[in-house]
Amino acid sequence: MIKITKDSKVFVLCPKDSVTGGAELLHQIVHVLNENHRNAYLIYFDPANNNEICSGEIASDYKKYNIQLSEGFEDNENNVLVLYEAIFNKVLSAKNIQVMLWWLSVDNFYYTSDRYLSISDYLAWKPMYGAKIILYRTYNFLFKGKNYFKDNISLSALSKMDYLNAYQSEYAQNFLENNKFRELLPLKDFINDEFFDSEYHVEKSDIILYNPKKGIEFTQKIINAFPHYKWIPLEKMTRTEMIGNLKKAKLYIDFGFHPGKDRIPREAVMSGACIITGYDGSAGFFEDVSIYRQYKLEKKDSNIQKIGNLVGDILKNYEKHTLNFDFYRERVRKEKAEFIIQVLDIFKPR
Repeated sequence: MIKITKDSKVFVLCPKDSVTGGAELLHQIVHVLNENHRNAYLIYFDPANNNEICSGEIASDYKKYNIQLSEGFEDNENNVLVLYEAIFNKVLSAKNIQVMLWWLSVDNFYYTSDRYLSISDYLAWKPMYGAKIILYRTYNFLFKGKNYFKDNISLSALSKMDYLNAYQSEYAQNFLENNKFRELLPLKDFINDEFFDSEYHVEKSDIILYNPKKGIEFTQKIINAFPHYKWIPLEKMTRTEMIGNLKKAKLYIDFGFHPGKDRIPREAVMSGACIITGYDGSAGFFEDVSIYRQYKLEKKDSNIQKIGNLVGDILKNYEKHTLNFDFYRERVRKEKAEFIIQVLDIFKPR
């Protein structure tokens, strides 16, 4: 466990100039700690410069948070360094400071660790992707003089380090337990308060929303099979435009991979939309996407007609179907309070 004293400082690393759900969450944990009389700092790093620590300005979207900035961490045993999965290799520079590894996404861990995660871990995860990593590192070694085959970190080594591992989803918890990580605690997240303000204030239309960045190959088959429905991709929208569309839509579908407990399904359901998903990633865990089984369908061609029929029934009988998502909505409503409790429990002076 992490040991916090009255003199402890918590340092959280975050990519600079990033306005995403993950970046906001990193700002939110610093905010909660500072609002509750802990001493927390955000440290920006530059993804375009080998994740080097750098100076940065707080984005306008995050100026509402209580943030202190630092351009480095104080490496002593009273303090804590919080790293999320894209920068776990920073543990190599942490000699004395306590470390918390925060697993916001399982799959993002692999996709962002191409320069330092062991080849054996990639081959065990996805052999074809592992082969791509071998080619990538070989190319960099032969033509750019960069050796990404050395100083690697393995999952096995991470699991044996004396670090606290916090997980954002049950999917991540399952992954960590299967890989023999032992010191585990939940540290989830919550969606922006704006989506609670938007509940049911606008008359619903026969609109189906989808995320074109996820599972589009299968989603496009559904769209092609049912072109008479109004499909709107959630892309190239401001936050205000996105909230407006979520308010109007009766349905959000997502047959992409869910690398963690994704925000858009929660934002959609709190805006009054019904949800249909597949089972990939965290969507396969009821704790992460808490919708009834009839609204989760396997991503296979033989199910396209069944999915289309369900879409039509939701549009026709929205008032009946939307009641089936009240349990999910109640769970999402509680997430902010639960997040604060989890943060303060982990970083409680002892």
